[in-house]
Amino acid sequence: MRSREEWGAVSTEILRLLTDYGPMTRSEICAHLGRDKEEIASCVSRMARNSPRAGKRIHVIEYVYDMEGERRYPRAVYALGDRQDKPKPAPDPLEVKRRYWARRKVRLMANSVFHLGMTRGQLDAYIRERKAT
Repeated sequence: MRSREEWGAVSTEILRLLTDYGPMTRSEICAHLGRDKEEIASCVSRMARNSPRAGKRIHVIEYVYDMEGERRYPRAVYALGDRQDKPKPAPDPLEVKRRYWARRKVRLMANSVFHLGMTRGQLDAYIRERKAT
């Protein structure tokens, strides 16, 4: 169990980081501070709610999808201030299916017994050519 002073120190670090570097996602905050994901997530969630003691200190300005090496879903970008949060985007099942079939097509095109004799460069050129048509 963390003491109130420890939570306050983490909150102060997050506020300083957002002041110095601007809007960030939770994972970017974790990377900059070198702290545990759960610890940062709980602090950010608490700071984004309107509490009687401290009020709302950060808000969501946008959602991004470009987290490298992780699942693709909207991730909140936080900024300083007590403003209205931007609403979370609605899921688009057709877009998900389109991305799935595009990945599957590329995967199946690259994994053929007829491509075993090609070098990596020849195979990449072949795939680029197939995508262009």
